[in-house]
Amino acid sequence: MKTYEVEIMGTTYRTYYIDAESADDAVDRAMDEVDADWEIPKVWKLNAELSFVEEQEKESEEDSMELK
Repeated sequence: MKTYEVEIMGTTYRTYYIDAESADDAVDRAMDEVDADWEIPKVWKLNAELSFVEEQEKESEEDSMELK
């Protein structure tokens, strides 16, 4: 019988919609949200890194009332 080291990696993503003055500020605020989220395991928080940031267009009040 042989011994093997087997490493399994899983990747998950969380998306946050943050109101901020700049992309850098939005990233900082999102990381604060990650730190404050009690549902996220500590090891996930330690390994979290930015995947994507993009400014979003504001929805009109009428659009936000539509069922999605």
